[in-house]
Amino acid sequence: MTGYLRKTTPALFALLASLAAPVAIAAEAAAHDGIRHMPAFDLPLSPFLSPQAQAVARDGMAHGDPLAKMDNATLARELPRIRAETEAWAKGVVEPLRERYGVKITTATWNGVPVTLVQPRAASPAQRQRLLIELHGGSFVMGSAASFGMMEAIPVAAMTGVTVVSVDYRMGPEHRFPAASEDVATVYREALKRYAPQHIGLFGCSAGGVLTGESLAWFAKEKLPMPAAAGMFCAGGDARYRGDSRYVVAAVNDAPLPDVQGALPIMEDLYYGADVDFHDPLVSPVFSDAVLAQFPPLLFITGTRAAELSNVAYTHSRLVDLGREADLHVWDGMGHAFHLNDALPESQQALRVIARFFHKHLQLPPAPAATP
Repeated sequence: MTGYLRKTTPALFALLASLAAPVAIAAEAAAHDGIRHMPAFDLPLSPFLSPQAQAVARDGMAHGDPLAKMDNATLARELPRIRAETEAWAKGVVEPLRERYGVKITTATWNGVPVTLVQPRAASPAQRQRLLIELHGGSFVMGSAASFGMMEAIPVAAMTGVTVVSVDYRMGPEHRFPAASEDVATVYREALKRYAPQHIGLFGCSAGGVLTGESLAWFAKEKLPMPAAAGMFCAGGDARYRGDSRYVVAAVNDAPLPDVQGALPIMEDLYYGADVDFHDPLVSPVFSDAVLAQFPPLLFITGTRAAELSNVAYTHSRLVDLGREADLHVWDGMGHAFHLNDALPESQQALRVIARFFHKHLQLPPAPAATP
């Protein structure tokens, strides 16, 4: 073999291998309908996590999430108990939050819909002319403005200097879609009587993030002016939470894997019911370019160990492709709704991102962020 061949043969084989690899992968995909069978492997905690976040992650691994392994029939039967327990736990978190941030909390009814208002301890005249509407999480079956809602609304109100109104929208299984969207629209109409649309923001986490997207689609249907900006946190525009991350994160969390032929039933089904078309843009706005094209600037927040990551990434990509303004922030190693635990440095980072986003789009001058 000549010196030239000795030098070039390894490169030639590498080139041939690279050319053959797509063929082999395509053949495997054809044989398995594109389903990749993953071997077991060890996944360490992200090296980028703060010590506090590492401790929370280890605690989560040790105790798990009992709801993740509960089928919907059991969930429906146990729902009163689960609601009571989660409400008590969340409200136990809220009072220390209120004290740390020094906010004022009141309740009211806006056009028949119960709301909880969070007022920051200090606000400029411009801040008092702005409003943020918060939609709580809880899979559309649990939680309330007073519990899950306050875990998000309190720090956001304090760090933006803007009053936040959290909506106690109707949930399943007592009520069905589009009850929650209707309630948000009712509150939004009342807000429009008091504030200019360019001074209103809308946001929510988990089911509240899904509902934020659904509400924007509902506003478009009702021909209401869009708010200045919106935040879809821990959620994307597909109400089924589909995509790679749903499978990967289920495996990471030792939760039941979705069936490859169809989505695993989720708690939200108790709200949507069996007859909802999940490609209806009022349910999953990501499937309608015409609806997405009307959306205001959007902020997305998620983590690499959050089941919604793929959904969020896809929704963000659709908005960007349509020329809409959309910001995506992803924290490595963090899970679903991580920013609700304000004790974590990562959560404080996310809250600062949220505050800056709404300051920018509600036309407020930059201001020092209030911290507990």
